[in-house]
Amino acid sequence: MSQASFILSAFDLNLWCSVLESKFMVDDLAALQAIIDADIDDDPDFTGFYSIDPDELIAINQRFDVGFDPASLNLPEIEIWLERERKGRSIRDVPYLVHTNFELPLMLEGRKKLARFTDILPSTEEAFDRWVAKSVLHKEVFVEPIPEALKPFAIGPNHGAIRDVYYTLKGEEWRIPAMNLLWRAGGGWNEHFERLEGMLFGYADWQIDWWIAHRNEQSGGIGGVPFCCTVDSEGLKWMELAGFKALPPLAEIQIHIYDPDEDTVAAALLPEDECAVALARFKLSLEMQRKLLDGNTRGPWQINREQIPDINRHLKRQVDVLFRQSAP
Repeated sequence: MSQASFILSAFDLNLWCSVLESKFMVDDLAALQAIIDADIDDDPDFTGFYSIDPDELIAINQRFDVGFDPASLNLPEIEIWLERERKGRSIRDVPYLVHTNFELPLMLEGRKKLARFTDILPSTEEAFDRWVAKSVLHKEVFVEPIPEALKPFAIGPNHGAIRDVYYTLKGEEWRIPAMNLLWRAGGGWNEHFERLEGMLFGYADWQIDWWIAHRNEQSGGIGGVPFCCTVDSEGLKWMELAGFKALPPLAEIQIHIYDPDEDTVAAALLPEDECAVALARFKLSLEMQRKLLDGNTRGPWQINREQIPDINRHLKRQVDVLFRQSAP
């Protein structure tokens, strides 16, 4: 029977972060679902987060031999949470502490200079506001109406505005208008914006370098949807001569959305094209994404050779070759 990895965590309601975690393997999802009374029809793959009471924790420890003991921390206010470990892009795989879900203690230690929340949960805001009341943190709130074009994608009919809440350390208030300007700059998010954002949050240079290199390798760059297409031997030679700075304008191509968590699906595109020798991945400007996705948000998209130069003018970075095979 296949196993799934789960994580138990103790969440400190004062520091507003996880302070103890334990990973364990589950070989019987039904047994775990029975313990926490989860509805298998509502969440058959266990993708949600579950609050665990003391009796449920005892049963999990006994059934799966976890040995999770948050009581040993002697903390007055904690909650126990259960989640299934995500495949692929997990912040736990990063070689440094990602600030996400650790914002408050990192700010109190002075290691994080700025926190930004969009449509913040009331409980999270209350946790941070306690330190604003003590004059340790500074807070600013920005409320903007949702643009008409985005209203069909709003989380609910009454969700008519976006509320951004910023917190900084005292003396670091300048970071708020700087971050707000960065998000209003427009033109599509890119590697330079990502670097500036990381600096404003308080990440070290080496951490920002690692993150950008990781994103480039994993999904072809910062910002936007990654796309891919197959190329034949002549097209691959053309790209090599062009320094992988453009797609070959030699024949029509079929563009697909590339999912970094589904490499096997992307690789399967090669044998489907009898002339293909490589799979190329690339990212486009926001302008070209909108033009390409218009009326068809799932793809694939058939691009004739006359359109390819226009595609190339909107590439955000180099073209990556993900898979190669011998010429047919």
